[in-house]
Amino acid sequence: MKKITEIENMDWEALEKAAESGPAKVPEGLEAGIKAAILASETLKPKATPRRLPAAAFYGFAFAAAITALVVVGVNRINSPRDTFDDPYLAYAEVQKTFRQISDKMNPGLELASEAREAAEKPAEILKKINK
Repeated sequence: MKKITEIENMDWEALEKAAESGPAKVPEGLEAGIKAAILASETLKPKATPRRLPAAAFYGFAFAAAITALVVVGVNRINSPRDTFDDPYLAYAEVQKTFRQISDKMNPGLELASEAREAAEKPAEILKKINK
């Protein structure tokens, strides 16, 4: 094996002959040393620090959130429910009317549900008679 100074002093023709003469002998443990060096360099790499938003962006987001909150509060005040009846008897009559409408709509549904219950109970009764 030649020393580094001898290789540095060789001309191009001599270097080509040395390269063509055959594969060079690889020192034992070279592969393990390279793997260890790569692992060490990966281990010692500085970890990336999380990027922080600049202060201007933070204040911009805070300002936008404050404006949004003000708009929501303003819209809620405009659309807030108001008392529409001055006379409590009229209000009570309106509540009764609403409950009556709800009852009228629910009665057909309750009738259908009772019919469905009766239809579902018939097979259960047949199965009870068979099992006795």
